[in-house]
Amino acid sequence: MAYLAVVDCVATMDLIVWFRLAYLGAAFLVLLISLTPALSSRFLAYGPRAATPASSNKKPAGGQGRPKPSLFPKLLDSLATINVSHSWFASFYAVSVTLSLFWPGELAIGGPVFGFIAHAAGQRENSMTIRQVALVWALLLIQGSRRLYECLTFDSSSNSQMWVGHWILGLGFYFGTSMAIWIEGSPKLQAHTFTISDIAITSPNVRTFIGILLFILASGFQHDCHAYLASLKSKTSSKPKSKAPENEKSTSSQYKVPEHPAFTSLIAPHYTAECIIYAALALIATPTGAWLNWTIASALLFVAVNLGVTAAGTKIWYERTFGPEAVAKKWTLIPFVW
Repeated sequence: MAYLAVVDCVATMDLIVWFRLAYLGAAFLVLLISLTPALSSRFLAYGPRAATPASSNKKPAGGQGRPKPSLFPKLLDSLATINVSHSWFASFYAVSVTLSLFWPGELAIGGPVFGFIAHAAGQRENSMTIRQVALVWALLLIQGSRRLYECLTFDSSSNSQMWVGHWILGLGFYFGTSMAIWIEGSPKLQAHTFTISDIAITSPNVRTFIGILLFILASGFQHDCHAYLASLKSKTSSKPKSKAPENEKSTSSQYKVPEHPAFTSLIAPHYTAECIIYAALALIATPTGAWLNWTIASALLFVAVNLGVTAAGTKIWYERTFGPEAVAKKWTLIPFVW
């Protein structure tokens, strides 16, 4: 009977619930990988934080090789070698911008893709307004366009790679988020006939005003951080390449602790800004009569977990490479909390 009850519950869940569960499941997966040494050492770190492959193959003193690894570690090692260039990050934002441009037309004409998703989303008592949908769509388009521009102009050529799982998860996130921003407004979208007055600018309420202000400030702050980090890369690449062997010492000579004021109290302030941006979207997109847009809030939770794990790894790498003083009195992601 319990099994049948679970089946009935799953069968009655609408697409909005599945979106939220997907974000929460992805966040749980990232946490699980980060807390499992056999997985985190293989799949999380990339760029300068990644372990040197050759170091794992060194033989101990005495000429005796390591015991032959079992099948499972060998399988994990094989999966960990499936990498893509770190420059592929740009594809995340290319997907985001492309879908942001696709959905307005699909929504306006009531296309088949929109019809299928709206039907699967079901009917809910609380719904976003048409103006809320238009606003969060525009803000996500701005965010995606800015990040795509930064990837194409700031990211210098490098040999850094990331595990293909990162790339697939990122593509899935931006694909889903392009729909998550309007799916809680699908009842109003289905019943609405679009006119030119829908794009008229009106005075925002307090919630929307605060959300827009947070979005603008966090976006500008993040852009400044990205520009500064890009300037560090350009300075490093302009220096003569060292002939020293690839070890921790040579790595520290190529990288340095950021000295920008934004990095004074935070390990990765650009990650904190990303969380604020999605918090602002969740606030602006709150359906009528609700406390928050819980679909976008679920996306925010995934962003916070994913970037929090990365920031924690960066903090450990800074401490090992530059000493404990490099990370002293610095918050990992959330000021005064963590």
